Amino acid sequence: METVLGTWQTAPSDGFWTDQDTLSSERTISCAVRCGIRTFDCAQSYGSGRAEQILAKVLSRFADLDFNIDTKIMPSSKSVRELVEKSLVRLRRTSLNRLYLHWPSSLFDWEDMILQMHALKAEGLIARVGVCNLSLAQLKDLCSRVPVDTFQRPFSLLWSRDFEETQAFCRENNIELAVYSPMGAGLLSGKYRKPEDFENPSDRRRSFFCFEPSCNEPFLDLLDTPGFSAQNALRWVSVRKPDLLLLGCRSEQQLKADLEALEGSLDSETDRQLSEAADTLCTKARKICDNMFSYNWDKKDKGGAQ
Repeated sequence: METVLGTWQTAPSDGFWTDQDTLSSERTISCAVRCGIRTFDCAQSYGSGRAEQILAKVLSRFADLDFNIDTKIMPSSKSVRELVEKSLVRLRRTSLNRLYLHWPSSLFDWEDMILQMHALKAEGLIARVGVCNLSLAQLKDLCSRVPVDTFQRPFSLLWSRDFEETQAFCRENNIELAVYSPMGAGLLSGKYRKPEDFENPSDRRRSFFCFEPSCNEPFLDLLDTPGFSAQNALRWVSVRKPDLLLLGCRSEQQLKADLEALEGSLDSETDRQLSEAADTLCTKARKICDNMFSYNWDKKDKGGAQ
């Protein structure tokens, strides 16, 4: 398992991390480098390109080191080449490690976009073609028509739906499995038990499924499970051994704490209790939404949540 620093939290994006300080983001990235992290995950939608620029600025200070830079593009009527060239300029790179299609959408031919990504891979402009945030059924359908190198999805005690089946499918088909939000976008810190606990009334996490009446009780039961802690929540994800584990940290202190937590162990009884609580929450959530962001594929346009 490779530990990756995600940069979703580096710049404000669509109601997430609106109070993030740029200097803190820069220091967090520098800390990641000093701690030995060499792969960084970004996206054009993070701060409308600002996260890519911040990442490039910091990594330019370490000219003697080699980094793997991954980024994501949204479904678009623009050519994939045009989108990639924009990211390359922001990231100060000549090529990318992984390029992901960020969210599927019925408004665009995203299968064609993936084929365009493969053409850029053949040219050496990107090394791996990835997709994000599909359901398992969508992933299987896509892979029956076009090849995929990497699949990225959220995975945590908060959102564990179909993980074992997804991991098995990826292994059978030689697809890397990357997971993000192992702390449930911060909801597994234990600080947020109800929407009113968020200081910012416009914080999009207030609308997450776990605050719906049918899911709030099992969510609180999870937080109150014996052995639950932010550290053990992260370890629970780690012991499932995804190929890539993305840490989303807003400060040096948080990053160091997460890396320290990953060095610890999780006893079998705590693992069992946490798994049972996560399964209960997952069962309740299945009735109301299709992904962590409370998105429902059947009721909306099959477009992305961002």
